[in-house]
Amino acid sequence: MLRGCFVSILLFLLLFGSPISPSSVFQAANGLDTMETTLGSYLWPTDASTKITSSFAEYRSTHFHGGIDISTNGVNGYKVFAVNDGYLYRIRITPNGYGKMLYVKHPDGYISTYAHLQTFNSDINRIAREEQYRRGTYEIDVMLELRQYPIKKGEVIAYTGETGFGPPHLHFEIRDADLNLVSPLLITKYTIEDNIPPAIYRIMVSPLSYNSTVDNQSNPVIIRLPRRKHDGLKLLNPIRIHGQIGLSIETKDRSGGSLSRAGIHRMEFYLDDSVAFAMQLNHVPVEKTKQISLHYDLPAIKEGRGKFQKLYLDWGNSLPFYENRPEGRGIIDTDRLKEGDHRFRILCKDITGNRTEVTGTIIVNHKPKFQLEHISEDEVILTTSDVESISKCFIYGKKLYAPQWSQHTLTKERLRIDTNKVTLPVNSKRYDVLQIITETKHGSRSSPRFHFLKKPPGEKARDVFIKTEIQQDYVRCTIASPGMFTETPVVTVQEGSFDRRIDIDAVDLYTYVRSFVPSETLNGHCIITVNAEVNGKPTSTQESLELYCIPANKSGSLALGNDGPIISYDSGAVYKALYMRIASERNRRSTIYTFEPQDVLLNKGITISLPSYTEEENHSLGLYFRSDGEWTLQTSQKDSATNTYSTTLTRTLGELALLRDNEQPTIGRLRVLPRGGNVYISFRYHDNLSGVDTDEIKMYLDGKLVIPEIDGEHHRVWYQADKPLAKGKHTLTITVKDRMKNVSTVTRTFSVK
Repeated sequence: MLRGCFVSILLFLLLFGSPISPSSVFQAANGLDTMETTLGSYLWPTDASTKITSSFAEYRSTHFHGGIDISTNGVNGYKVFAVNDGYLYRIRITPNGYGKMLYVKHPDGYISTYAHLQTFNSDINRIAREEQYRRGTYEIDVMLELRQYPIKKGEVIAYTGETGFGPPHLHFEIRDADLNLVSPLLITKYTIEDNIPPAIYRIMVSPLSYNSTVDNQSNPVIIRLPRRKHDGLKLLNPIRIHGQIGLSIETKDRSGGSLSRAGIHRMEFYLDDSVAFAMQLNHVPVEKTKQISLHYDLPAIKEGRGKFQKLYLDWGNSLPFYENRPEGRGIIDTDRLKEGDHRFRILCKDITGNRTEVTGTIIVNHKPKFQLEHISEDEVILTTSDVESISKCFIYGKKLYAPQWSQHTLTKERLRIDTNKVTLPVNSKRYDVLQIITETKHGSRSSPRFHFLKKPPGEKARDVFIKTEIQQDYVRCTIASPGMFTETPVVTVQEGSFDRRIDIDAVDLYTYVRSFVPSETLNGHCIITVNAEVNGKPTSTQESLELYCIPANKSGSLALGNDGPIISYDSGAVYKALYMRIASERNRRSTIYTFEPQDVLLNKGITISLPSYTEEENHSLGLYFRSDGEWTLQTSQKDSATNTYSTTLTRTLGELALLRDNEQPTIGRLRVLPRGGNVYISFRYHDNLSGVDTDEIKMYLDGKLVIPEIDGEHHRVWYQADKPLAKGKHTLTITVKDRMKNVSTVTRTFSVK
């Protein structure tokens, strides 16, 4: 029985009578990073073990891990203790997520939470069961009145389990008075034995603007680090960069006595011995936890390349654990650096002070540019605006269909330099095509330029293909052909009535690439036109893109045709300007609309409406969204005034479609075991599309509602009767509804002997 005596009530009036300012329990420069020493009196929350299998603020696909996971050795039923005096603040039970969960509020203003519980103690179970039967559902969320149910430090409040998602373990959190997440390992008593430094596995170096390059390419470069037997690592090869560049690392930590890999507590990035970036994971505001997709590199995760934490502050990131707030902090901008070598250092620390360091060199690459002015049999003349930067030239020559190039390397001593001209002595008589590349004294190379002394005779022009990749704020364009480009292609971009030509760089004889930033006023057709000469014959091609700019600081709307999607957004819908591409595909079920890019985190979100003019069986029609997995129902409610179904995408773009679900969910593997009157019932459920509404899983014994346990992860339901049933025949009725209200009913008669 819960204690309600006068002494306990008086004690808690004294404890909680004066409001405590949340700011008083933090002492740090930003007010969020250090707990008061009074919290050293907190108990460890379970007798299961002291092994931590997941740490605070680790990566989860939609949020930061809110606490620590404590191993229960794959077993359920260990005791869970209240870590300090307080009162029962909240009881949550869900079939998914955290499962059975308790919140206890303490006199210092903190709240401790305990999740994935198998069951509560008898008093809390009584409260929970009363609320379940009052609502008629398994899922409940009960907020209790202040001081209503006192809890004593060390009291057994629950038992460990595996409800919700995941194997058996205890998920434990500390939250401040506003429910923001705080690292439990800041409590001094929770310090664990750990002499293992963090591990840094890989470094990713990413171009962050349309004209940036890493090692002369526009894609991110991933560098795998060797295994080490000490805490220092050094990159052997320098990294050549140009433009705006960001570094990210794949890193984990492991504590003594545990094989589990946990997250990192602190990261620092130094450039030329100055702190470029630093962060420490002690506190995460609950309303900003989705910004984990700004702290990690989301495109790398989406593409399966790994989980890389950024060593720079991306645009829109307002998380509080960075030590210098300006957006862009940590981004390397080569326009602000002297060309040449720069030293960098990356430092990772765990909460006990173990550290790992990586050092290396970046070479700031101011990419040389030049034009071909004149080519004769014995010399090549280039023009450039910075002749002093050129220290070397490479000339490659070959016959038209020869597989290999012959290379000629000309150092600066062999070059003739005059004002803005560079003359290269070369005998080109034995070649049909030349390739010229220049290099600076720091090893930065230009894009190649090709010149045909002889063009393919009698060859037909071949087709030219345009491939476009939509990034958040620019478009990457690749021009390719199975034939040789015998002249540099001319690429024009038409946006409405405005045309502009974009420069394009050669990759080889068959491929050219370039990125460009569309106009922020673009809403509709963007036409890319390529005029080229392939195999000596003129040819051209076009590609039309449907691109729509969603600006960061404006609201707006647009409609795609009479029966296409309607898109609306408020100011702040995105963190920075986003260029959205829309495609559609009709199949036998519906029209599927694809919205790209799908690897960019949205801010407030974009509202998309799909029209539906059919009146037939509208009760089974719903709007569904798909990104990385299966279709999920967004809404089944149609706006009768506009004949549309609408949803607001607040995380990423993806696919949307109006789909029909008129199939009933299924009930399978039903077992009824009387067991001497203490009946045990279990079954599995499944639905083909909209998903089962777990609030609509109903079980009746002899016409009376009973509340079963629901495991949403494994789609399993079971019920153990509290009291023996009377001897004789009994009737079991189960109904299951999906989210489109399709219903299945099973009735079973059984006997108790």
